[in-house]
Amino acid sequence: MPAIDPKRYEWIKIDKRDEVVTLTLNNPSKKNAVSRPMHREIERIWDDVDADDDIRVAILTGEGASFCAGTDLSVQDADNQSGRPGRPKTRSARRLFWNMLDAEKPIIAKVRGPAYGVGVNIALACDLVYAAEGARFCDSHVKMGIAAGDGGAALYPLLIGFHRAKELLMTGEPVEAKKAAELGLINYCLPDAELDAAVDAMAQKLAAGPPLAISYTKMSVNLLLKQMTAGAFETSQAYDQLTLFTKDHAEGAKAFLEKRKPKFNGS
Repeated sequence: MPAIDPKRYEWIKIDKRDEVVTLTLNNPSKKNAVSRPMHREIERIWDDVDADDDIRVAILTGEGASFCAGTDLSVQDADNQSGRPGRPKTRSARRLFWNMLDAEKPIIAKVRGPAYGVGVNIALACDLVYAAEGARFCDSHVKMGIAAGDGGAALYPLLIGFHRAKELLMTGEPVEAKKAAELGLINYCLPDAELDAAVDAMAQKLAAGPPLAISYTKMSVNLLLKQMTAGAFETSQAYDQLTLFTKDHAEGAKAFLEKRKPKFNGS
């Protein structure tokens, strides 16, 4: 099949070396926050990875010192100011989450700095998660007055148990990489200087393995994951969209942009 074409992507840098491709979220001025065009690229890039027969493993990371700070809240605020015309949209969030789980090639997340909001769920939807010391993982939806969506309500309980998941999702508090590894939220926390080599070593190990056996093993495990998370994911997306139309969310987004503490009133 044709090689993956970097020219098709503006918000993701593509570096293919031998059988490993590194995909870098590329919006560094906003800590790689996800704009709508970037979201669409993340949704569809996995089809291109799977179609490229020269690729056996993908590494997903962020440009600079951040993995992904979440959704670009300047876009959210603009939507709030416009009154959010039209029907609530869940298709793009669904496509991003399921397309990552359905990708047949193994995906390794390499995380530095913040992985917040949709960013943490992009990381957790990968097959393996490696992080540098000081990286932070946070489903921060509630701090913006939004119900936890984008996969957090589905993935967190399976990874770390229900009580810990509810504590983190209901408070929106971040978890340092070391603690995240201890809880089982991620695979490894490593000194920053060791991160690249560790991820490269695992990528090479997977690339040297039997590609069909590895892919089909991933798909088998992810089938169970999808069965266990489908209901929670769809419900969380419905509540996510519902809360986007509340005054609490408008206040949360505005407070974030104005760098002040929000005042939520439950409406």
